[in-house]
Amino acid sequence: MSFHPRMEYAPARFHKSERELADEGEPFVYSPENQAKFDEIVTHYPPEERKSAILYALYLAQQQQGYLTGAAMRHVAEQIRCTRAEVEDVVSYYTMFYTKPV
Repeated sequence: MSFHPRMEYAPARFHKSERELADEGEPFVYSPENQAKFDEIVTHYPPEERKSAILYALYLAQQQQGYLTGAAMRHVAEQIRCTRAEVEDVVSYYTMFYTKPV
């Protein structure tokens, strides 16, 4: 005996996200000056709390190229040692980050 209502499983109706991913863009790496700034800032956090520097890392990438491409977000994820999805979540939440030229 089940207390759950009967659910129709077919035909399946799945929700499709309206979110668009950022354009992949050209390959991206920090300039030597920005890499040095990032390396200095990340030392302010314990290694297990490295994600705390994600806003600064994104700010540096946006400052360098004007907006954040998919390649820039991937680079930030590699620098922070997290997933690209975590970086995209932060970018999509804060209005100060641009994914297209302004």
